Amino acid sequence: MNFSDLTKDIKEKHANFIVSEVNNHCMRIAVLQGDYVWHFHPDSDELFIVLEGELLIDFKDRGTEAVKPNDSLLIPRGAIHRTRANVRTVNLCMEKTSAETVIFAEGNVLKLIQCKPAGQNKRPFSEAQAKWRPLQNINGLIRQWGGWRESENGPEAVIMALWKTKRDYLQFMEREHDLIYERTSQKGTFESSDIELIENPIDISRTLEKRVLGLVLEPEWTVNGVRG
Repeated sequence: MNFSDLTKDIKEKHANFIVSEVNNHCMRIAVLQGDYVWHFHPDSDELFIVLEGELLIDFKDRGTEAVKPNDSLLIPRGAIHRTRANVRTVNLCMEKTSAETVIFAEGNVLKLIQCKPAGQNKRPFSEAQAKWRPLQNINGLIRQWGGWRESENGPEAVIMALWKTKRDYLQFMEREHDLIYERTSQKGTFESSDIELIENPIDISRTLEKRVLGLVLEPEWTVNGVRG
């Protein structure tokens, strides 16, 4: 496989495709000139290796990294970032084949929920959390996801929900939250909960990076909004 041959005839300002897969990961090759959107990957780290040009990677919680030919940069899952290039740039990217991309925009807010399951019994809580599927039809929801991590005091559920605006979130809490909660039968499956609404983009990025450390995702908890 010759990377130059794969990209020499690409005229588009942005092209990205898989060139190889190994186990559950893939290697992509991308051509970029201009700006890509702000985003993050909730389920995969991302490794960039630049072959040609210069790839600029902006982060919400820190400055810009300039990645030149033969340089690499690892982006941890959850980090809000965007790629851009002032000149035609070719890079390799390695990540999980199933990696999801969540677009982030100004005004988005993040709800962080941390719960201790009753009696350290994860199953009842997990089954109830999987019943939040009706969220997909709520205006303004972008994505809700989460999983389990082990703490000094036993298992802890971590759920994150990204909303388009604070207004959308508050309307949901006022109009639909209690009804969906009752239908999940989640009451009684946890002994404590800590809930926080995070509005600052820098704090959101730092929270996403921190809370995914050691987190084992539960796919059944993921809800992607269809009206977000």
